Amino acid sequence: MSNVLIISSDCHAGALPSIYNEYLPTQYHSAARDWWIQYVKELVARTGTFFDQEAVDDMAEKTGDAGQFQAFMDQTPGEIQDDALFAMLSDGESPFSPRRGEWDMDVRVKELAEDGVAGEVIFPQMAPFGAGLLQYRNPIEPEHNLAGIRAYNRWLADFCNQNPGRHAGVALINIDDIQVTCAEIRAARESGLWGGVLLPTSTGDHPFYHHPRYEPLWETCAELDLPLQAHSGWSPDYGDVPSATAMYISEVDMWAQRAFAALVWSGAFERHPSLKLILTETGTAWILERLRVLEFKANLPFFQHFTTGLTLSPTEYFQRQCFVGASFMPRHEGEFRHQIGLEKILWGSDYPHLEGTWPNTRAYMRETFEGYPESEIRALLGESALVAYGFDPGVVRPVADKIGFSLTELLGPEAEAP
Repeated sequence: MSNVLIISSDCHAGALPSIYNEYLPTQYHSAARDWWIQYVKELVARTGTFFDQEAVDDMAEKTGDAGQFQAFMDQTPGEIQDDALFAMLSDGESPFSPRRGEWDMDVRVKELAEDGVAGEVIFPQMAPFGAGLLQYRNPIEPEHNLAGIRAYNRWLADFCNQNPGRHAGVALINIDDIQVTCAEIRAARESGLWGGVLLPTSTGDHPFYHHPRYEPLWETCAELDLPLQAHSGWSPDYGDVPSATAMYISEVDMWAQRAFAALVWSGAFERHPSLKLILTETGTAWILERLRVLEFKANLPFFQHFTTGLTLSPTEYFQRQCFVGASFMPRHEGEFRHQIGLEKILWGSDYPHLEGTWPNTRAYMRETFEGYPESEIRALLGESALVAYGFDPGVVRPVADKIGFSLTELLGPEAEAP
């Protein structure tokens, strides 16, 4: 039997601040340095943050990365000179780069091989001026924001192109000027980024994605066969209070789920039947209840006006054009795999994040997939992602044969055959 093809549909990468300077025009270096320093000082000083000392220590201890994080978190930002702090960030001692594989491809491919991962989809970590998952959370000069986006996309393209076909990089955008955005998408695709386009979860002062202003964006992504990506990470600022982290974790999925309804009701899916939307790290089971509610509303007599021109139901649009990136998929999420569709669920490790499955991926897989038929395991771990993202089987299957695992090696001798 062939090794299991594993494609992680949720990984992350980001360069060190000093590396980004190679991709930023010189006139932005000083402003970028100031942004990194200020952001980290504010982050560490706050009570309600995902990087709280106690939470980080506990998570780092479980994953064996206590040294790097402890060295960073033991510092008191107010007592550190800015030059020393920036040097520390540029050496990889920060919450943005807990593992070297985040920016070092040699380390990355070694650690991916330990998981048997032949292909991956790469989402951002942190980019200059806060571009990425937290887009539009904090006010940034538009000029700086666009420079940060361009720097990240250029760096990521170079990073992915070290192993063509294995790393599907997701391009960053903003939505300030849609014509500029479309030009950036084309440039990113030409540079080698083919994993999709990350929709900012928040649109800031701009209308949300049901608005006609985004039509050129949908047209461009459909033309270039680039999936729209919605990834959890953004939330409102819950303040500097102890419960802020709990609120963030409780609601972060919800914000990233909103794009689906906007693309349905605006008719974007109807006008662009080849347009894909992939909802990553938002859970899986939620989509069934969301579809039930949207179907109910669509069938109400007074709602018929809003469905004029739509030839499919919300469920049919989902089945035709959408996928769910199931990050570090827990067992209870798999209970709904048949209702959602095996071809719609794309497993992800969330590498190299501390909350992801590496370096204990096989233990996570055994817990989640014990008792699954082999055909379902293969679909969830890679075969569905192969189709959804358009990975070249001629590239990733030989890699799986070389560094991958048999079903028994992954899940133990009790793994079911078809």
